[in-house]
Amino acid sequence: MTYFRTAKVIKEKSGKYVSIEVEVSRECVVKVARITGDFFAYPPEAVDNIEKYLAGKKVTHSLIEDLRTLVNDAVLAGVGRERFQSLLTDVLEEVMKACRKSAAE
Repeated sequence: MTYFRTAKVIKEKSGKYVSIEVEVSRECVVKVARITGDFFAYPPEAVDNIEKYLAGKKVTHSLIEDLRTLVNDAVLAGVGRERFQSLLTDVLEEVMKACRKSAAE
């Protein structure tokens, strides 16, 4: 059962967009991560690798830092690397905030 789901979108001046959606369990473990948009990544499996890397992992600050390497290894076209990383970080920080709030209740 999904405990929390969040999604955020950015749109570049060029009109390209990126959407990141994450669903987590009560234990703050990623059940599903979806990254979509009309941008390109090379190697082609770069986005899939990020989604797969997130699946099954507890959302922590170290997870966010580890993702920087995956993002830095990808060549992105249509979206800036910094904006992509920022969006990913924002989504995961929102998840951590919801998990902390839930734990405190």
